[in-house]
Amino acid sequence: MAEVKLKRVNGVILGPIAEHPWESRAAFNPGAVLVNQEVHLLYRAVEGDNFSTIGYARLTPDGQLLYRHPEPVIRREQEQEKQGAEDPRIVPFQEKYLVFYTGYNGQTVRVMMAETEDFLRFHKHGVVGPDHNDKDAMLFPETFGNRVAFLHRIEPSIQLAWFDDFQHFLHPEKEYWPTHLQQLEQHVVMHPEYSWEAEKIGAGPTPIHTEAGWLLIYHGVDRQLTYRAGAAILDEKDPTRVIARLPYPILEPERDYEKIGDVNMVVFPEGAVVVENELYVFYGGADKVVGLAVCRLSDLINELWRHRV
Repeated sequence: MAEVKLKRVNGVILGPIAEHPWESRAAFNPGAVLVNQEVHLLYRAVEGDNFSTIGYARLTPDGQLLYRHPEPVIRREQEQEKQGAEDPRIVPFQEKYLVFYTGYNGQTVRVMMAETEDFLRFHKHGVVGPDHNDKDAMLFPETFGNRVAFLHRIEPSIQLAWFDDFQHFLHPEKEYWPTHLQQLEQHVVMHPEYSWEAEKIGAGPTPIHTEAGWLLIYHGVDRQLTYRAGAAILDEKDPTRVIARLPYPILEPERDYEKIGDVNMVVFPEGAVVVENELYVFYGGADKVVGLAVCRLSDLINELWRHRV
């Protein structure tokens, strides 16, 4: 059986706008969620010497632009994000949307969270997660009993942290994260395994609940620092268990806008939606633009079953 690869749709679907200073250098790394058959996209916008905010657009699932907000919707307001609010993921959770993004203060990166109902007004919760360089993070969109599961990435692997409920996640006991860091290896869900991801891996879009389990699209970085996209399935009831994982990437830099940009040789999957049996993956190309690639969800799941762990 042939390998399953994502097929690109429409080339670049979103890029920088020179007339908008706040997104004049780059627009890339988009989080996505499907609402009423429209895709709501939050993306990283860059100005000047790598100062980032988060912009908002609305598209059809196949990437046709419907609306693009003229101003950033998440700005650099808190100390941790004074140089960048970066790389948003969107999690539909308990009748609201949680937005996890990276706060960069010029030296350290931390996971930050905001919530919204309309993608234009946001309530910031500030830093969540450990006091450690950490990113590529999000909650699963469903609870496990009452428990919530938090994926994050302390290099080079992907970790998962459990909380009793959402309030526990927001307000963990003082020793929770120091203990987690001391026992970090026990919390690893996935290590780098293959040559195309030998340097590090990180979760991409919010995990997708399928009949097979949780579909996790992730990025892998090789020793030459080329970024590619991979796929795995986590157990439906225990997402610490990887039950299938492809040994090869499903998307890699091939087009000019993926090979050449502010960071060369990058496809960075960060948003995904499912429409009927089509999986649409929104990704950053070379830290410059937004691309879109698609495959049949059933084809990808069937291929993953051929590579059970």
